[in-house]
Amino acid sequence: MAADADFAAVDAGDTRALVAMMDATDAWPAVRAARAWVLEHAEVRGRVVVDVGCGPGTFGGSAGAGGAAAVDVDRSPTMLTEARRRRTACRAVLADATRLPVRAGAAHLVRAERVLQWTPDPHAALAELHRATAPGGWMAVTDTDWGTLAVDHPDRPARDRLTTAALGWVPHARFARTLPRAFAALGVLDVRVRADPVVLTAWDPDDPAQQDGPPGLPLRSITARGAPDDAAQPREDLEVLADRARRGTFHARLVLVTVIARREHRAGGR
Repeated sequence: MAADADFAAVDAGDTRALVAMMDATDAWPAVRAARAWVLEHAEVRGRVVVDVGCGPGTFGGSAGAGGAAAVDVDRSPTMLTEARRRRTACRAVLADATRLPVRAGAAHLVRAERVLQWTPDPHAALAELHRATAPGGWMAVTDTDWGTLAVDHPDRPARDRLTTAALGWVPHARFARTLPRAFAALGVLDVRVRADPVVLTAWDPDDPAQQDGPPGLPLRSITARGAPDDAAQPREDLEVLADRARRGTFHARLVLVTVIARREHRAGGR
């Protein structure tokens, strides 16, 4: 996999690499737990669910299996094609997170996972999710707090460089930690917060499919885009990590934050 994992320009890069990365993160226990938590609270059977930034449509498939009428929304034609390929009954819609083709208050659950951190204006996207949520319905957002990325490296400055690179890779790398406050500013009710740690220890750097990093964590892409001024040092840092992975001692951690809340029951007020 080439070092080109960039969710800010999905269709411009190697989309196969991005889809493979999304499949890898779909398998993370933290992702599965956060999604199950949202579905449990929202009680989606017989309701409309809008998944914003659906990727290959995994969450929509889970919601549909639970009896929901799932609508998959993504701005990437490639991702929507993949979602349709995997689920022939998929209702896929091409749209941006800040301009959803959904009438106000139409959906019982509107959610976005690891999407707002990539948008030019995450607060505008959050407001659009709120607009599309039915009074008394649920809105949910999961994002990665990239400030929590910690990769075990024998050299402390190298560990700091990797975290700094991650903060430069994602446009809104720390938006996740402001989610509870951003939700509260919308006047929503019953705000609930969950933090799920991700721990990665398996990485085969000699596997062509994992050349960018351990499954779901594209370390080479992160360092290439997040710290582009000095390419030699990040390469050295990564080679040390790759050697540790070959010896079975690779270890990385980060945190996913999920916030879910009900929209106020009256469409125009709190």
